Amino acid sequence: MKNLLLIITILCACSYAQEEIPDYKNTNLTFEERAKDLVSHLTLEEKIAQMCSWAPEVKRLGLPAFSYQGEALHGLAEAGHGKLMQATSFPTSITMGSTWNPDLMEEVATAISDEARAAFYMGEMDLSFWSPTINMLRDPRWGRNDEAYSEDPYLMSKMAVAFVKGLQGTHPKYLKTIASPKHFVANNSEFNRHDGNSEVTERWLREYYFPSYKACFQEGGAYATMCAYNRLNGVPACCNEWLLTTVLRDEWGFEGYVVTDCGAILDIFANHNYVETPEEASALAVKAGCDLNCGNIYVEALGKAVEKGLVTEKDFDAALEKMIVGRLKLGLFAPEDEFPYSDFPPEIIESKKHQDLALRAAQESLILLKNDNFLPLSKDLKSLAVIGPNANRCVLGAYSGDPSRKISVYQGIKEKLGESVEVYHEKGCNITTPDKINFDPEAWDEDLQKKETYALDFEELELKRMFDLYTYETKETDEVLIERAVNLAKNVEKVVLVLGANRFTSTEEDDAENLLWPGNQEKLLRAVYKVNPNIVLVMIKGYQVTINWEKENIPAILETWFAGQEQGHAIADVLFGDYNPGGKLPVTYYKSEDDLPHIGDYDITKGRTYWFFDKEVLYPFGYGLSYTTFEYQKFNVDEKIISVNGENKIKVSVDIKNTGNLKGDEIVQVYIKDLESSVVQPKKELRDFKRISLEPQELKTVTFELNKDDFLYWNEIKGDWDIEIGDFEIQIGASSADIKFKELVKAEE
Repeated sequence: MKNLLLIITILCACSYAQEEIPDYKNTNLTFEERAKDLVSHLTLEEKIAQMCSWAPEVKRLGLPAFSYQGEALHGLAEAGHGKLMQATSFPTSITMGSTWNPDLMEEVATAISDEARAAFYMGEMDLSFWSPTINMLRDPRWGRNDEAYSEDPYLMSKMAVAFVKGLQGTHPKYLKTIASPKHFVANNSEFNRHDGNSEVTERWLREYYFPSYKACFQEGGAYATMCAYNRLNGVPACCNEWLLTTVLRDEWGFEGYVVTDCGAILDIFANHNYVETPEEASALAVKAGCDLNCGNIYVEALGKAVEKGLVTEKDFDAALEKMIVGRLKLGLFAPEDEFPYSDFPPEIIESKKHQDLALRAAQESLILLKNDNFLPLSKDLKSLAVIGPNANRCVLGAYSGDPSRKISVYQGIKEKLGESVEVYHEKGCNITTPDKINFDPEAWDEDLQKKETYALDFEELELKRMFDLYTYETKETDEVLIERAVNLAKNVEKVVLVLGANRFTSTEEDDAENLLWPGNQEKLLRAVYKVNPNIVLVMIKGYQVTINWEKENIPAILETWFAGQEQGHAIADVLFGDYNPGGKLPVTYYKSEDDLPHIGDYDITKGRTYWFFDKEVLYPFGYGLSYTTFEYQKFNVDEKIISVNGENKIKVSVDIKNTGNLKGDEIVQVYIKDLESSVVQPKKELRDFKRISLEPQELKTVTFELNKDDFLYWNEIKGDWDIEIGDFEIQIGASSADIKFKELVKAEE
């Protein structure tokens, strides 16, 4: 009997021991408590290894390897370990900005995160994404112009928050993926990519460069952010304590982790010359609030930095705990019965539903810049030529995956017209002339081996893209191509001329040299026009080109940017009237780059964006035409006083009527202008907008609500937000220049 009791006691003890789990796996504890416990089990060497964007496995703790290096700017792109993703490619960010539709943006980002979860369960990628890019589009020459949404902080914020919500999901406990808005902050010039200094006063940081980031964290709940390469007012962004701790965490309440742009710690000592050694740079960054390094400097230098007393092991713990919390929120060690993001089969990736969404996003983004009763084209044409270097290529833009379905303009038109119309194609010219390509695949490959290991995967993918483009662009001379295009144009009824840009003309690490048509495209355009002026110009590119002559002479112009894998179908739909264009410019279209300050000057008051640009523009911010017409009626502002010390709201309403014969979308825009101020103020600022759809002759009342925050500016003397007593003007219209109504309101104590 005693032996039996002893056996039972031993079995119970063994059973209890087997059931006991470490705190980091105990789901009854908070994520923060669990993360703290897990970090406490790591050795110093393991902690440092986990602070690399490719975190290795810790087998004894059951902690799997994890890549923080995913890209999902407008669809899954790079998986973080050298794999180009086959996934739905949606329109690029500037293109989505042209929709002025945050609800659509959230729907697109939700589709991207659906595909991300499916790819994760297939073992293709992890769930941390370095997206969205929300650096302000203050200069169209910026090489990454297609990666962000707008030149305006309000429109940028609304689109970015929608993207973050769609990417991360809205579950109260778990994250679907992690979004990392980048590059924090004032980072949009490539010519000084690794050694530049952005000089910006605190006021314009607060009013212009910060708002979209603040909104992403406070409204969108983004759990990560990427700090930038540049110095901000002399201090490198990735070791800028004021930026990463005082503002980001202490003021805005950010609780996630900060990751460097790739190689940014190297820049701190090697290019900015801010400190002398990698140990100093790494220690400064960690203590400033930079938790995770893309590159290998942390791995190489932090151990030595501890030995030298520059940083302590305890400094690593807070950083690691944030990253582990993020992984727990993504589902690490989560019970299957409570985790909400587990049912995402492979069939979701590039599904018919997502292809249809890519088409709708492309349709809503297209901007009709000019139409002299030329569009829509008749489907009863006898013959049509589709000419241009981007006519038979589906150009996807930066950070694109590799979708199985890519529709060019030529293909989209051919499918729409079928056999009823003779549709011909000629390339016309190369975008980049062979003598300017300056691309040697063997030299590029050799150069790769000299780079930090973090960069190899991305650069190898870029090598493949550039090589494909190189071979495409150099097969025949432009003289031969233009001659063939002209001979074709002579003999057709109308011409769809598809011009634009590619990765040689403007991209990451390379700003556009100017805002002219790259290569011999202007020569092609003029030659075709001379023999057949019945042209619609379709522009596929990531940045503005100055089209002064085109505006005067070409009867119809369509801005498409990079409209995703369904661009050919969407463009054909608009050209032939099956979809009424309703997109509007998220940026100002300038007459010449000579009207702009140097691209390295970050002072927007010197004539940047519609806020401060005081010369004549080609097309204003917020501009876009339709195949129908809209009438603005019955504007009303219900309160004429803004209480400086109170919390009153102002209700603004206007009736919009579709006075044409086609269903169409109008984007109604609300601006505020400060009429009395002791300091420099923008000419006007966007404060709200709505995209509405109207049937022919339909009328809708559109209502907006403004509050005190909409009238604030950053008072540098007080070091706080403020409203000056005096008059303001509330404006409502179809663009920043096409204001339909104005109403005076007064700020009073």
